[in-house]
This record gives sequence, structure tokens and C-alpha cells, in this order.
Amino acid sequence: MKKKLAVISTACLLILASDPVSSYATPDSSSDVLDQPTSVTNEDVKAIFDSLYQEGYSLGEEDGYAEKKFEQFDQTTGLDKSSEEFTWFMMGYTVGYKKGQQQKEEELKTEHENEMAAGEEEGYQQGILDYKHATIQSEIDPFPSKSSDWNKGYVQGYKKAISLMDLSVKAKKEGYDQGLENDSMSVPSMYDDEDVTRQAFTDGFETAQAEVLNQQKKQFEKQGYVQGYHDLSLEVPAEAEGELQTAFEQGYEKGQKQKQKDVKADGYDSAFTYQTYRAPKSLQDKPELVKWYKAGFYSNKDVKSLQQKAYKDGWKLGKEMSVPKKYKQNKAAVAMYKKYFEQGQKKQDKTVSHILLGSGIVLTLVALITLWRLRRRKYEETTLDS
Repeated sequence: MKKKLAVISTACLLILASDPVSSYATPDSSSDVLDQPTSVTNEDVKAIFDSLYQEGYSLGEEDGYAEKKFEQFDQTTGLDKSSEEFTWFMMGYTVGYKKGQQQKEEELKTEHENEMAAGEEEGYQQGILDYKHATIQSEIDPFPSKSSDWNKGYVQGYKKAISLMDLSVKAKKEGYDQGLENDSMSVPSMYDDEDVTRQAFTDGFETAQAEVLNQQKKQFEKQGYVQGYHDLSLEVPAEAEGELQTAFEQGYEKGQKQKQKDVKADGYDSAFTYQTYRAPKSLQDKPELVKWYKAGFYSNKDVKSLQQKAYKDGWKLGKEMSVPKKYKQNKAAVAMYKKYFEQGQKKQDKTVSHILLGSGIVLTLVALITLWRLRRRKYEETTLDS
């Protein structure tokens, strides 16, 4: 029995060392399998071969996966088989062993790749956050709870993120510069391969385009304002399309509204100057503006009250000229106040003269009052001019 086991072991080693594929051959009718009688057909021989081959393949696949040759063998393995049957058996074992070994290697490779990928993804995300918060790590400490493959992937992902973020800053600047000069975007190939750099370039380009558009909108709005303020008919420039046309029309509308407001204010001020309404010659061919001017004139309800106050202030002896704060910035109102204040002063002079003549001291007092009045008037004019 020992002799047969030695023969079996030698046969196993020889078969494992040989090419299992070239050794694989279905026996033909000339084989002396089991010293078979002539009544055994080729189909029977093939069935026996397949059975022995599959038996050896199953054992070999288990041993190959465990990477332990002949682990499934014992002292009785092969004793019940002829040398040719054992050859078929070992042929299956060899192929199965290789298959199990390959399966184990693929599983380990997949496991390593998954660990690397998981670590790389987490490292990448952390690198992005650290870059944004300006807390980049120069030395990355390993995670004891993670595998070496995971830690290796983490470092790779982190460094990749930092590198990409550096490149994205450059990409955004170049995209911005391109956006200032061109209306159509063309992403350079060095930025087009990664989502981060491609998006950075796009953001820079779009930011510049938005700034250019806003500047153009301001320019066209200003042009529209000038056109509207001078009461010209709306004529949108041919190059103003889309948002630029809208900006021009908005400016035109603002200009018209401001013109109406200013014309109405002119009408309001004219009421301080003229007793009755009169349309300016400059507006005679502009009925719409005349309407606003007239509305401003008749909206002034302060004329009479300011006239009366100015006259009374001027009539009072020793009263200084003081335009109400509400009207100090309105030149027309100030001029009217001064006019009626002086009228009040003249009335005051006449009244005082009559009183003093009756008391015999008119000349002296008139001279004193006149002197005082001249000094006061000079002081007030100096104050108003300033």
C-alpha cells in the first residue's frame, strides 16, 4: 500500500507540474479503462471520465481557494482508482486548483480595490473641505481602525483634492479672463477632464460674462435715461437686444419720470415768482410737459401764507428777516420772502414817521431808524448770500 501511495504522490506532482489544458483529452475506444469488456461504449467511457474529472475539479477548487495543495486528500485518496482513472481525477484536480486560486486572487484584488476606493473618496472629500477652510494638512496621520489599503487610498484622495483645487483656482481665473474677452466659452483640455476644474472654469467665465452684461446694461440704461429726460421719442439702438433693450427702455422711462418731476417742481417754484400762471416758451411745443408744469404751479398752496408772513415780519419793528427752514433751499421762495419783507418794512417806515412827527422828534428818530435799517439790511444780505 505504501508503494501505491508513493506512486500516487509522484503522479500528482507530475500532473500539477504539467499543462492541464494540453493533458485534457477524452479517452477513446482503444483505452483499457477498468479493463473494460468490448461491450463498453465510448459514451460510457466519457461518462466515467467526466465523473472522475469533476470529482477532482471540486476538490482542487477548494484547495486552490485555500491555497493548500492536497488539503482534501487523505490516505485512501486514489486507492480505489486505476492509474488511468487517477490520471483523469488529477487532471480535474489541477484545473480546479488553478480555478480556486484564481477566484481567491480576484476576490482579494476586489477587496483591496474597494478599500482603496473607499479611503480615496473620503480623503478626497476631506481635502476639498480643508482647502476651502484653509486648513490643509501637510502630514496625514493614519487611521488605526482602517486597513492599510484604506489609508493608502485616503492619502491619495486627499492629495488629489488639493492638487485639483489648486488647479481649479487657476482654471477659474482663466475662465474669467476668457469671459471678459469672448462671448462663447472654450474650456482648455487641461481643465476639461475633471468636473471640479471644468466647473471652476465655467464659473469664472460666467462671472465675467455677468459683469460685462451688467456694465452694458448700465450704459444702455444711461443712454435711455438721457433720451427720455430730453423728451425725445423712444429709439432703441440696433445693438441693444434682449436684456440690453429692456435696460434702455427702463432708463428711458426713468428719464421721462424725472423730467416730469423736475418740470412740475419748476412750475411749483414759478408760483413764488409770478402772480398768475404763464407757460414757459420752452415748453410751448410740448403739451405733455406743459401739463406737468401747470400742475406744479397750481399745486403750490404756500404762496399766500409765505407772502403774509414775510410782510408781517418786515412790518414788525426790530424783526430780523428769517426765511422759514422749509423754504431756505428754494431760491424762488427766498426771493419772494425778501420782496414782501421789504414791503413790510416800507409800511413800517411810514407808520413810524407819522407817529414821530406827531411827537416832534421825527427827524432824529427817522435818522436813527434809517441808519439801523441800513446796517441790518446789509447784514441780512450778507447772511443770505452766504
